[in-house]
Amino acid sequence: MSIINTINKEFLSFFKDHKIDLKSQFLIGVSGGNDSMAVLNLAVESKLKVSVAHINYQLRDEESERDYKIVKEHCKINNLNFYYKKVKLDSLKNLQNKAREIRYKYYNEIISQENLDYIITGHHQNDDHETFLLNTIKGSGIKGLKGIPEKNGIILRPALQFTKSRLLEYVQHHKIKIGIDSSNLVSKYERNYLRNEVFNKISSKFPDFERGFTNSIQFLKKDYLLLNELVQKVINPQIEERRNYLIINFDNSIPIQAWYHFFKRFGFNFSQVNNWVVNNSQSGKHIESLTHKLSVDRNKWILSKRNFKKLNNELFEVFKNQKIKTPILLEGHLTEKCVYEKSKKVEYFDYSNLVFPLKLRKWKSGDRIQPLGMKGNKKVSDILIDQKIPMLEKDNIYVLLSNNDIIWIVGIIISEKYKIDKSSKTFYKFNTE
Repeated sequence: MSIINTINKEFLSFFKDHKIDLKSQFLIGVSGGNDSMAVLNLAVESKLKVSVAHINYQLRDEESERDYKIVKEHCKINNLNFYYKKVKLDSLKNLQNKAREIRYKYYNEIISQENLDYIITGHHQNDDHETFLLNTIKGSGIKGLKGIPEKNGIILRPALQFTKSRLLEYVQHHKIKIGIDSSNLVSKYERNYLRNEVFNKISSKFPDFERGFTNSIQFLKKDYLLLNELVQKVINPQIEERRNYLIINFDNSIPIQAWYHFFKRFGFNFSQVNNWVVNNSQSGKHIESLTHKLSVDRNKWILSKRNFKKLNNELFEVFKNQKIKTPILLEGHLTEKCVYEKSKKVEYFDYSNLVFPLKLRKWKSGDRIQPLGMKGNKKVSDILIDQKIPMLEKDNIYVLLSNNDIIWIVGIIISEKYKIDKSSKTFYKFNTE
């Protein structure tokens, strides 16, 4: 079997290995250069259902227009949906990062609007080598050294198994029209410098260096997977899952490096995790990543999303025999029977003492209630402490009021004044499950 024939087979094997249905709808980002045009043609030959997105950054004048026409014509010949965006991108210091940001934002917009399944990019093996060396220079850990992931959510990179030279051979064999990007010859960009200056010199001394880099990256990817499995095996017994957050029991026998590999998935860097563990932060202290917050509550670590939705201070009316879903699920109705319930999510009240509509709101500082079984009043805040309610759950606690008197800290305790007794004839049942 020829090299050209095997590349098609290997391309398809990517989808099989990652269990991706070939009947899925794919969006391919195509620049018009060798790599993305090769991937586009491979997808067409493989009979994948593909659409194409092309962005003109207007950075190379006539070249940019030429690339646009090349991609558009290829789509027309193959009867493919073609999405085009023209943006004015000035020559900035972080030009490549800005272009990448615009590119993926556009891809995701198309995916959402057209109900497509995956994004395919033209990254190849040499891109992986550049990433590996760049991250080595910048002092990356194993996550950075393992290179570019073949699959990252809906983003697929099936050409990572091919070298640039192999893709070029494929393009030349099929006589696919491509655009040559002259900016790739300018070494002022980091990747261009590695490509034009460093790798050329390395290849003159070590002609087979590409294979060595690829093997090293593959080993690192496997090591990274194993490392994560071992870290999870050590950390998981310390985790208690809640609906919106995690409770973590700190064990000082677990190495800091293990804690780091666990928390970096939530955006925390090594310095943050190291200081957090070493200083053994006191209750109330916290650190934040871009997406998550790590805090301490009663010697427990609480990991939550930063956009954790705190409930508002709005006052809600609860009418007789009504079921509400906002701000919490609460259903009430009259009943002539009172059945003992183990769950604190279900409570019965003496109907004759209730004044409808009842009021529902978030608890606040200064609230008081006469807890069931007690003679005097007690602060709601003290009851929450006694019940060892975590700080994050406190934001979800609501109180139910009748005539401005708290009758129930929902899901926790009812008021002594509104309980049922032997004289009660009609009962009112609430369920918040």
